[in-house]
Amino acid sequence: MTSEDERNDLEIHPDAEAASAQEAAELPGIERLMSERDEFKELAARAQADLLNYRRRVDEERQYLERNAANGVVARLLPVIDDLRRAVESMPPDGGSWNEGVRMVLHNVEAVVQSVGVSVYEPAPGDTFDPAVHEAVAQAPTPDYAAGAVVACVRAGYRTADRILRAAQVVVAQSLPADSGPTNQQEDRSPEA
Repeated sequence: MTSEDERNDLEIHPDAEAASAQEAAELPGIERLMSERDEFKELAARAQADLLNYRRRVDEERQYLERNAANGVVARLLPVIDDLRRAVESMPPDGGSWNEGVRMVLHNVEAVVQSVGVSVYEPAPGDTFDPAVHEAVAQAPTPDYAAGAVVACVRAGYRTADRILRAAQVVVAQSLPADSGPTNQQEDRSPEA
């Protein structure tokens, strides 16, 4: 049996050597395939990241377009809201249901404007004038407020979270003229000799 064992060993050894030679020959091929696999994984990861970025940009652009469309409609409604406010302010107290109806219409229009993210702002007297959000329509000398302060709001302003749709129109305090005291109109005249 020894000769058979030796024969089996001889048969195994040549195959093992051939297999190891074949593996050695395939090793650069395997490394190449593994390298290509890694490149494709990297490419797939980049493509997935690009797709996610594209979806995010499309969503942001869609939201931006929706906001701007709503802001455009609201900007066209602002004169109507101003007219309704003036109507409510000038209604006689005994107008009855007609007055209440106009107030309800104004309230409903303002609620629609607020539902799209637009808020009304009216600067209070004494607030500092800010040209970014206020439009000065007049100046008024007043001892009650410092120069550059808002004296009164003439027309309300409207804004969203990120921009001003319409600046509030305001009257701005002007410094009072310096009181120079009584003026002496008479000149000292020396008698001519």
